[in-house]
Amino acid sequence: MKLTTAHTYPSNTSATAEGSNLYRQYFIAVCAFYLVMAGVLAVMVQYGVMDEDFHLEYSRPFVKFGFNTTTLYRHVPPTGVSSHLWFAFWMWLFPGINFIGLRLITCAALLLLAGVTCLNFRAMSVTSQQKILAVSLFMLVCPYFFLSVSTVMTEGPALLFLFAGLLLLALSRFERLLPFFMGSLLLGLTTIARFYYIPLLPTLFIVLLLSDWQRYDFKTIIKDRLLFYAAIGVSLLPLIGLILLWGGLTPPFFEQWSKLRSGVSFNAFRPLSALAIMGVYVAPFVLLNVSRTSASLIRAIAISLPLALVLALLQINLFHDSLSVNDVFSGPIEHGLAWIESRGPLAFGAGLFVVYSLSLLCLVIVIQKLLYFIQTRDFSDKGLVFSVVFVGAFITSQAFVGGNHPFFDRYLIHPWPFIGYIIVRLFPQFLNPRTYLVLAAYTTLSVMILIKWGINIAYDPRF
Repeated sequence: MKLTTAHTYPSNTSATAEGSNLYRQYFIAVCAFYLVMAGVLAVMVQYGVMDEDFHLEYSRPFVKFGFNTTTLYRHVPPTGVSSHLWFAFWMWLFPGINFIGLRLITCAALLLLAGVTCLNFRAMSVTSQQKILAVSLFMLVCPYFFLSVSTVMTEGPALLFLFAGLLLLALSRFERLLPFFMGSLLLGLTTIARFYYIPLLPTLFIVLLLSDWQRYDFKTIIKDRLLFYAAIGVSLLPLIGLILLWGGLTPPFFEQWSKLRSGVSFNAFRPLSALAIMGVYVAPFVLLNVSRTSASLIRAIAISLPLALVLALLQINLFHDSLSVNDVFSGPIEHGLAWIESRGPLAFGAGLFVVYSLSLLCLVIVIQKLLYFIQTRDFSDKGLVFSVVFVGAFITSQAFVGGNHPFFDRYLIHPWPFIGYIIVRLFPQFLNPRTYLVLAAYTTLSVMILIKWGINIAYDPRF
């Protein structure tokens, strides 16, 4: 049975069981393939992978002095602390472990989580299994997936906490308090692993409120559902505690240590940059799955191309913030446009037009579909509601990130699984040969990014 046609079987028991078994097999095979590949890369990459050295350095105080207000206050990296506590736990458990061991532990933990998810497939419908498989493929081929889990970076443990939390929330069905509470706590850990996940718990609150408001009256919510909302509030306490301890979202010692500056202030450029970059990376999936004859596509072209032309003629570059640190790697889009700009203003304008056309066309198509979804007021799919709210909140939150810290393309790893769920739901035929080609191309790009920008190969004789 082909993966692309599994959902078309009639609803007899044997066909459904066969489809269910195949989706479980596909899911674990896909996860195993990508995480084993991540493990191989984790062993091969031995030198200078971006910021791994300081992440190890600032995990060691927790091993030596323990977890207390002093070590928390003197923590330096601005990403949060729970990823460093994750590294510190393994460094304490296995003294002398190096960065390769820590990478492999993250890969193994993600593979174990995939196995637990697979065990719970039996309780899911075939349609739900198909969506999980499609979203997992989308997540695993993210161009920054291998960079995040094959290196000692805070995104790897953050993804582990995130996926474990989402699995528990799904198992709770928003009805069972214990898994809901544990899932909320894991989302809280995710938030203090990477502060770009701050919208997670507010998003969960909105989804829970929408769900309850459709099923219960106000008195029932106050009487029987209050503990669920209390679970979200308790899960916010680690973030609130850090803010009170540090006097903000940035550790006090960070500015003494780095030329990068991050803080809470208004920045109108950053959300536009995040949105434009997001549109470029998702464009292949959208454009290969949209109907060529739909009126929405014609409207999208009529809106996006003139706007792209205006931005190109004015040479407005939303892919590079002139106020950010220039010698810090952002991503291949920015570097590609910088190379084109060196060829002259005409080439730069043409390059901007092409990139903006792809990005805006994709964004307009998706926004049209989301507006239709909102107009129908069918909020029964909590995963879709959660994804839409989180991605919107993630983009909006960028407006409050000030300083000279660029929006790295790899930050797309944070909303990427939710973007994937949106794309899978908006395009039900997502799993098709055209998409498989994009998935293969993005996997190749992921490895190339890790090798090109993530590895200093000059000192490794094997390269």
